[in-house]
This record gives sequence, C-alpha cells and structure tokens, in this order.
Amino acid sequence: MAIFIDKVEDGLPISVIVPLSPKRRKFFDEFVLPMIEANNPKEIIINDNEGSAPKKRNDGFKKSTQPFVFFCDDDIVMPKNMLSLMLNKLKNNQDKGYAYCGYYGIVLHPDTHPMKGNFCIPSMPFNGNRLKQGNYISTMSLIRRDVFPMFDENLKRLQDWDIFLTMLRNGIEGIFLPDVFFFAYYLDEGITSNTNSEKDAILTIIRKHNLGL
Repeated sequence: MAIFIDKVEDGLPISVIVPLSPKRRKFFDEFVLPMIEANNPKEIIINDNEGSAPKKRNDGFKKSTQPFVFFCDDDIVMPKNMLSLMLNKLKNNQDKGYAYCGYYGIVLHPDTHPMKGNFCIPSMPFNGNRLKQGNYISTMSLIRRDVFPMFDENLKRLQDWDIFLTMLRNGIEGIFLPDVFFFAYYLDEGITSNTNSEKDAILTIIRKHNLGL
C-alpha cells in the first residue's frame, strides 16, 4: 500500500486525489482512471493506504502541488471535459472558491439500495442558507487549493457537507455548472458500507456549525 503520484507536464493545473479501496481496484483501473486521465490533470494522486476516506484525502492533499484540487471517489466516472469546464468556470469567477455539478447514480443492487434503482441528483445554484439546511454539493467539486479547509477526520459521515459549511463560514461560496453531470456507481449492496447513524451524523454537523435546525 502506498500513495502513487503520476504527473504530466502539459496538463491542467489540477491535482486529482483518489482515496482508493482495494476491493474497487479493478473497477477503478478499468473505468475510473481512464476518464481521469482523459480530463488531463497535471497530477493524479492515488492513496490506497489503510484508513478512512477523509484521512486518505487529506494525506493525498498534503502530497499535492497544483492550485486546484479535485477529490474523486474510486467509483466515479466523469465526462472527459468535466475538469476543464469546472476550471474555466472558476477562472471566469474569481470570487468563487469551488465549482460543482449534479450527478447520476447507477445502482447495481436495486433490491438493497434505498433508491431502488438509478437516479439523478441535479443539485442547484449556490445558496448559503439552503446549504445550512442540508447538503446539495458533491465531494466531486473542483476546489481552489488556498481555500480548502481539510476534511474533518473525526466525522464518521457527511464530511462533504462539513467542508462546504466550513468554507461558507470562512466566506467562501461555490458556483454551479447546471449542464455537467458525472456518474456515481454504487457497487456495494446498500447505499454505503458506512454503518454509522445518519441521524447522529446530522446532529454532529448541526452542533459543530451551530445551525440550530
């Protein structure tokens, strides 16, 4: 196990950071990695060390060098122009800290997944008050390096919601790309292998950010 780093000189100024699970290695190598490479980031960092996904992401970030970072799960397939579209969006909106989009969920075990089949999460334009009520922004967002607050490794769930709330508290907003979607493949039975209570996770976020919902 190790952190693997691949660099290309003429790529986009983006570090793609992947917290890889060994059981998804084959799917990642065959479907995920080729589309990451097609997006032509200057740096790809794959962390298959032991530990939680937030720790893998943070450790990968510490090894990264580019001014923009994109945390890509090991079951995500994105269109080959997604990173360039996000990057252009941020370059044209210098006051925004990150760019995000919606996604399609591809469910391979509909009998055990709560959605009971494939679904679409279209997301929505940025609204800070709405974000405080619940997360609508995916981890798979392009983030300016200098505003990224690091994932909270003490949280058991909802770490993505936490980083966007933390950035909001720091005065950082995102910008939405309505016509861009990626595919999230739910390879395991059920929506997640995480057995921690979602209700407890929500209460933890509410207390941490003083949301008072």
